[in-house]
Amino acid sequence: MNGEVMTDENMPVVLGDDNLIKLAEAAEKRIEAIKKIKQIALKVTNSNDWVDQGGKPYLQASGGEKVGRTFGISWRIDEPVLTPEEDGNYSYTYKGYFTLGSATVEVIGSRGTKDPFFSRAHGADKPISEIDRNDVKKAALTNLIGNGITRILGIRNLTWEELEIAGIHKDKTNKIDYKKKEMSGDVKDLRAELEKMLLEMAGNSKVEAAKLLMKFTSFVAKDGKEVQGKSNISDLSEKAIPVTYGKISDVYTKWKESNPPKDTPKEGEVNAPGNLFEQQ
Repeated sequence: MNGEVMTDENMPVVLGDDNLIKLAEAAEKRIEAIKKIKQIALKVTNSNDWVDQGGKPYLQASGGEKVGRTFGISWRIDEPVLTPEEDGNYSYTYKGYFTLGSATVEVIGSRGTKDPFFSRAHGADKPISEIDRNDVKKAALTNLIGNGITRILGIRNLTWEELEIAGIHKDKTNKIDYKKKEMSGDVKDLRAELEKMLLEMAGNSKVEAAKLLMKFTSFVAKDGKEVQGKSNISDLSEKAIPVTYGKISDVYTKWKESNPPKDTPKEGEVNAPGNLFEQQ
């Protein structure tokens, strides 16, 4: 052994074949159980129970409570702790104890005025005086419940792909975008005029107007692949609105020339559907 002394701490653990097989089987059963739990947990929630927070899915309190009731999870929550800071910022912290069967986990939920959700508005800093203290407190409680439910079930860090399998789609959830800036007044005016032109050409049909917008915002990329356009005018960026306005205003002018003023069409009644899709 070249003088080397092997103690109990550094002696390798040797498992027999039977023990290895049992461990592997137990691990496989545990993995399958977690998958099943995920499926059931997601099945009882819907798009309103989730938010797109900075690109990641975030379970709201409504969803956490649904999942908790489904699995018979109980919890006890201590009174919140308010932590003020010298610069005027503050945070609320909740401690909760979540129990499932014989297992109990201790979880912390916290939110503060420095969180981007509260401190940023339209890409700019938001004064502390404009932050509702009760909103911060409620957010801390939501954070606690979401953390506790997902932790005790072992379903933390879910992805949008996993949620989509359960029918919960990212584009149907509320979105929290900390970086989105307020649109300038001039561009807002263009957007309003753009929407007005689309609706007029589409005979006041929102469905047809969405199709028109999709048509005019689709384009072919440098690699030759077609990039699908936007069907909702609110999805257009500040940079894209003037470009789209230029395209559609040209078509709108020609359309007006070929469609003299007449009675306002009813909902769903398109004046000249063929020409609208042919003109670019």
